[in-house]
Amino acid sequence: MKVTECLVNASAGKETVMDKILLVEDNQEIGGIIRYYLEKEYDVTYIQSAEDALLLTDHIRFDAILLDVMLPNMDGITLCQQLRKNIYCPIIFISCLGDEETIIRALKMGGDDYLVKPFKGPLLIAHIEANLRRSRMLREEKEIRVRDIILDQEMHAVFRNGQEVLLSPLEYEILYYLMQHKGKLISFKELYSEVWHQSSIGDVRTIFVHIHNLRKKIEPDPDNPQYLKTVRHDGYVFVKE
Repeated sequence: MKVTECLVNASAGKETVMDKILLVEDNQEIGGIIRYYLEKEYDVTYIQSAEDALLLTDHIRFDAILLDVMLPNMDGITLCQQLRKNIYCPIIFISCLGDEETIIRALKMGGDDYLVKPFKGPLLIAHIEANLRRSRMLREEKEIRVRDIILDQEMHAVFRNGQEVLLSPLEYEILYYLMQHKGKLISFKELYSEVWHQSSIGDVRTIFVHIHNLRKKIEPDPDNPQYLKTVRHDGYVFVKE
């Protein structure tokens, strides 16, 4: 669908109770198949370039974004970094690239999930639903204050010393859980289970990536954290005083 058509449809005020999904995939055949499958469950907008994605997200609020890594002109990871300046919704990478370096870089730049092609439709929907569920759960609470950090659920925002800190949904949920349990040691396995809603099966490396990003955003000195402390080999503590 062309960008102008997307904007016209949005401005027409078409009522829908379906979640809005933005699919960014430059391969028409793959994009068409994914869109056809998802349209049974969601209101899907399909585009093929990063430039169109930036334009659309300035005018339309999406509930989740599916993002290919290999896009023309601007790759998906760079696009994700740009989108994170203004939007909060979950971003799920869908890519044929499955190497650890690419996945970690995608998560570091603001991605919430990563699915390697090829995959079957039910698995994709399961990942979308898990991310949408996390997003909805976060909207149910209002505000948590710990020292000079405020987590405002109604605004979907985090503030430190009165300045807004832009977080990805997963970073937001990690911070939310740790602030809820301020002063308590939260093991790596517990944090993974509560945020990802599944067992880590002993692999919690993805937590380390998100914690690293989170510290860069909320700590005055990320190399010497004052809020989010690591208890060696055990887990994390959000220091309340």
